[in-house]
Amino acid sequence: MDKNTVKECYHKAEKFIITLLGKKKLGKIRKIKRIITHPEFDFTKKINDIAVLELVETLKCNEMTSPICLATEEALYKNDQKVFVAGWGKYKQKNIMSDRKLREGTMKEVLSKDCMRRGLPEEIVRQYYCAVGTNQSACQGDSGTSVFIKSKKTFYSLGVASHRSKFCHVTWPVTFAKTLYFLEWIKEYVKDLPEP
Repeated sequence: MDKNTVKECYHKAEKFIITLLGKKKLGKIRKIKRIITHPEFDFTKKINDIAVLELVETLKCNEMTSPICLATEEALYKNDQKVFVAGWGKYKQKNIMSDRKLREGTMKEVLSKDCMRRGLPEEIVRQYYCAVGTNQSACQGDSGTSVFIKSKKTFYSLGVASHRSKFCHVTWPVTFAKTLYFLEWIKEYVKDLPEP
């Protein structure tokens, strides 16, 4: 991931839109009112790589679309568990663009300390959740997508795609900004988080 796909994405809300939600093909478009970056985000150090998006319009939920719950306890992060990822990004390195189809895949957790470069301070490693693909992985265009689990009938976001290999290979690890680590910061801006 290069600087332009991370830092630039964070600062000009009027240039970005999101597409919804619960559909296999691109759905309704929603404009972003404001992008709130973590105040200590640092691309060079790869820390605090998370933001909250404020939309111009309120989302209307239905049986196909609803908010995802954020992980609120460490117990949801289990070693070697199967997790899911979905996005509209590339599915092969050679693709110039996404085919505008929502793709889903399964990934498997790996310990962050085994995933991250050796020598990183523990504080940085604790910010991330790390996974490798089993049949699909996050690729270019998937930055900001959630890695999630289903526990009983509830979906939980474990992390938000941060950085990955430029080659989009399923066996190369992807790091996700760990939602539990940033939960208190998120709560400062999202006052009405739904309870699971």
